[in-house]
Amino acid sequence: MSRTGTAAVVVLLGLAALTSCSSDSSGEEPDKPITKQLSQGEISQALPGAGDVLSGWEPYKGKRVTKEGTYCTASGSTTAPKGWVRGGSAWFAHNGSTDNMLDVSICLYDTAANSKDAYAAWRGKEADKEQDLKKTVGEESVLVANPGRSEETLYAFSRSGNVNIRVKIDGAAGDSTGAQDVLAATLQRLQQVQDGERATATAADQAKE
Repeated sequence: MSRTGTAAVVVLLGLAALTSCSSDSSGEEPDKPITKQLSQGEISQALPGAGDVLSGWEPYKGKRVTKEGTYCTASGSTTAPKGWVRGGSAWFAHNGSTDNMLDVSICLYDTAANSKDAYAAWRGKEADKEQDLKKTVGEESVLVANPGRSEETLYAFSRSGNVNIRVKIDGAAGDSTGAQDVLAATLQRLQQVQDGERATATAADQAKE
């Protein structure tokens, strides 16, 4: 084969490779579900800390261990959700004032089936107050604005495998974008911990995407 012919083949192969790469990257991989039975320490690592949430929000009294499963289900429930194992939460105050609070909660279950049932109960039954997220977080996610009689409360829920996550913002219910960024960052932190890595994801990272 002549040099000209060889060069043409190389160019064609290069174009084919580029086309293949473009095709592969066109679709996003689904979020890796949480399937590990995380320890209490791993849940604490995954919870966001100082500098991991939104600008102006500061940790309030540190991270907490969720000792009662009732914290992970619908408001007013007196029994723990089926299959609940353990959980944790992290609270934040806005610019040092508790007039505005942000609460990030993680609840772990023994199976994905039980986390799915608990997720349905936790998000409540006020479909008229639900909103879609800009981008699904985990396997299912939803925003709930001002449930019950509240007027300045926003919830963002996500389920991934055997874990449920809730981000609650009081006093700044209009910041749905911020709630979604915190929710997505918390799931990514859980994925990092599950993979044996340090939890480094932040809401600021999500805001850039």
